[in-house]
Amino acid sequence: KPKLKVEDGLFGTSGGIGFTKENELFVGRVAMIGFAASLLGEAVTGKGILAQLNLETGIPIYEAEPLLLFFILFTLLGAIGALGDRGRFVDDPPTGLEKAVIPPGKGVRSALGLKEGGPLFGFTKSNELFVGRLAQLGFAFSLIGEIITGKGALSQLNIETGVPINEIEPLVLLNVVFFFIAAINPGTGKFITDEEED
Repeated sequence: KPKLKVEDGLFGTSGGIGFTKENELFVGRVAMIGFAASLLGEAVTGKGILAQLNLETGIPIYEAEPLLLFFILFTLLGAIGALGDRGRFVDDPPTGLEKAVIPPGKGVRSALGLKEGGPLFGFTKSNELFVGRLAQLGFAFSLIGEIITGKGALSQLNIETGVPINEIEPLVLLNVVFFFIAAINPGTGKFITDEEED
């Protein structure tokens, strides 16, 4: 019979190699930081991330650097969960007020008349995985757009770039701050894998 094993350690993994949900969560955090940094960099410099790296843009996709195309493909496959799906996230047990108000055996969502499956909002591991996947998609598609058009993600949306930080569009700054906070916030919940009994 398999027993549950809670993953912990460096970056929330126990040193396991492979595409587990926990490793995907780490990749999503890196994507959030990278996407936020690229948006902030473009807003300040007026150049997309590829132009900042002195890579050729405004070309057909098949003429792009092979390593860049591999990175985009890897990011897209990771964003849709095609690289692996081992393990699952479970929410932390209720504490404090939740425990006093919610009947035993019921979760917050069922007490509110909602379907079980974890909180709808908040920094849970499942929600962070979703936001990380969105960041991966945004990053990959902005790179594809910049390769083809020669414009960075913000320029493609006709947002003014090359301005001081205090003049950046508030929605762009909010997006950057959100991704940075989501990337460094540990979130609630635990990652569980099945392990064979000895």
